[in-house]
Amino acid sequence: MKVGRNDPCPCGSGKKYKKCCMEKDADKARVSTQKDDKRSIPDRPAEQNTADKHSIQVENAFRRAINQLENNEMERAARTFRSVLLLDPDHYEALTGLGRCLNELGMREEALKCFEKALEINPDYTQARIGLEMSR
Repeated sequence: MKVGRNDPCPCGSGKKYKKCCMEKDADKARVSTQKDDKRSIPDRPAEQNTADKHSIQVENAFRRAINQLENNEMERAARTFRSVLLLDPDHYEALTGLGRCLNELGMREEALKCFEKALEINPDYTQARIGLEMSR
């Protein structure tokens, strides 16, 4: 049975509940609810954790490839861009980077294919459009 705020306090003090233990009981209820809330928050699903790890792996490989490209390590950068594309075949930025590497290595036909595919995925990607024009 619930105690009303104007009922006598169940502790036996003779005071009304609102003047005696009501605040203390409310604090206990809040703490209990907070503990329950923390326990009821589910862990992130395994698929989401895996997806996060995958996207981090893709992003790290892409950054590595960009650094290699900027350091004129074209063959290494091309291999790294290819590894990005194995993880994410629709990574239009990696396709564009691979196209740049292939163009520098004299593989114009393969470079054109990379730029064209990048533009199929993202028709507004300026870097792919520039690369396409430079490869022709």
